[in-house]
Amino acid sequence: MAITNLAMAEEALSLALAERADLAKLLVQSLEGDSRTDEAIRADLTRRLAALVSGKDSGLAFNQVFGNTV
Repeated sequence: MAITNLAMAEEALSLALAERADLAKLLVQSLEGDSRTDEAIRADLTRRLAALVSGKDSGLAFNQVFGNTV
């Protein structure tokens, strides 16, 4: 069964303030288009993966990305 916009809004409004702020940020970001082409995105991802694999970039720790929410 599909969830309605009203049901989704009710669920979202029941979240804690910080969670609602995070959700709002994600929703706004989803409206902003990425002007890069698929090829440019692929090239960027390939470059970033190579930097991780080579150790040039150590990446981020889990809690740096997700905080203490999990």
